[in-house]
Amino acid sequence: MGLFLTLLYIFTAYLAPETLWGPLADFHIEIVLAFLATVASLGGLQRSRIFTIPQSYALGGMTVAVFCSMVMTGWLGSIPAALFNFIPNAFTFFLVAINCRTRKHLQFVVATLVAACIFTIARGAPAVHAGNIYSPYVIAQGNDEGQYLIRLRGLAFINDPNDFAQLMASLIPCLFFLWRKGSGLRNLFLVLLPTAILIYGMFLTHSRGGMVALLAVVLFAFRKKIGTIPAAIIAAALFSAGSLVGWTGGRDVSVGSGADRMEAWSTGLELIKTHPLFGVGYQRFGEYFIITAHNTVVVCAAELGMFGLFWWLMFILPTLRDASVSASGKKEETAESDEPLPYMAYAARREPVPELRWQPAGHLADTRSTAASFSPRHDTRESAADDIPLYLQNEQQDEKLPPEEIQRIAGLMLVSLVGYFVAGWFLSRAYVMTLFIYGGMVQAIYRMALDQDLAPPRLKFFQIARYAAIWSVVLILIVYIMLRIQHMLPH
Repeated sequence: MGLFLTLLYIFTAYLAPETLWGPLADFHIEIVLAFLATVASLGGLQRSRIFTIPQSYALGGMTVAVFCSMVMTGWLGSIPAALFNFIPNAFTFFLVAINCRTRKHLQFVVATLVAACIFTIARGAPAVHAGNIYSPYVIAQGNDEGQYLIRLRGLAFINDPNDFAQLMASLIPCLFFLWRKGSGLRNLFLVLLPTAILIYGMFLTHSRGGMVALLAVVLFAFRKKIGTIPAAIIAAALFSAGSLVGWTGGRDVSVGSGADRMEAWSTGLELIKTHPLFGVGYQRFGEYFIITAHNTVVVCAAELGMFGLFWWLMFILPTLRDASVSASGKKEETAESDEPLPYMAYAARREPVPELRWQPAGHLADTRSTAASFSPRHDTRESAADDIPLYLQNEQQDEKLPPEEIQRIAGLMLVSLVGYFVAGWFLSRAYVMTLFIYGGMVQAIYRMALDQDLAPPRLKFFQIARYAAIWSVVLILIVYIMLRIQHMLPH
């Protein structure tokens, strides 16, 4: 029930409550669903070991950062609204990480997101082709040639064409969770056809960042199979093909065409200088510039300060690391474990162990001694785990995938994250639900790898904190260097 309510909550969030529930949306049905999903998921807390995951504490730190950023604005009445906006998105990480225990559960999550995308495309595509600018699923913008460009978009937090394109670009690799070798018809209808629909939807968004993200997905996905250079050639060919068919809607993909975004980055760096610790306030960047920052790192640091960026990276870095080590299948001998003792004890008991049982000497037919003796016996009970806690018994019954399959879906998840963050370099989406759903999916896969000893233990908290502190500075320096280079180019 916890998984079902989680999926229903996600589906509602992506389609917007009023679309799915009509008049019931006035009763904040999405909050009701989130509460019910949380209650139904409580039984899986111990099994998921959610409180040993560094990302859980990172989200707590981000919540504090959102609170502090709004306190520093001096408008205390804005704090509840900010927390009410952030927490429901971030909480999907816990719901997904707790309720997804098998590959099929992950497939359900992917299917839910794909269904939301296809529904949006089905509602918006006719409006795009008809030029119906009054449809909520389209937006009209000007291009470089001074013409109106009709772009597909979604509702709720994917109501920007670029955000919708980011979702679809990062979701395409996850569709291959459903791939089954030797099942041509299944693969056609469950993987290839939906992939084609998502690419078509991306085309209708005319998102330049979405196109770059899709090319990054292709490059990263094929580089191990055919090599980096051939994969780069394929990506370049697809870029040329996209330009010929008008993917960007008559807008250039160049440094010059992104001058307004560079100006937004510059404004973001100025805000970081003037409000370095806690930022200017959650989702308040738009009050300081005519457009958003169009960079996830810049908007996070400008709105939540370096304190918020630190906690954001505390969530991102271990997520990328866990996906990477699960995909590689290489176990690091130097890593230290943070696993709780009950699970480690259970792991040691997976194989039947002879049990020493005291038996009186008279019960032994071949003994001449009157003293008591001990004899080994194997447990003949129906289950050798009868005295294991219930949540560990449930875990024992979870699906055990072949190691190569765990590595395969972990690799797909890593490609998905690459697509998401490549698009995120040109978008201001540091706190959207998609990121936290993907983080929960990574933890579900990483837990499968840990259960079969296919991945090293989690990094220690202070080790991640050191990396997050370093990368907080490095990423801001990269943005600064890119701005300097752009200023030196001829305009």
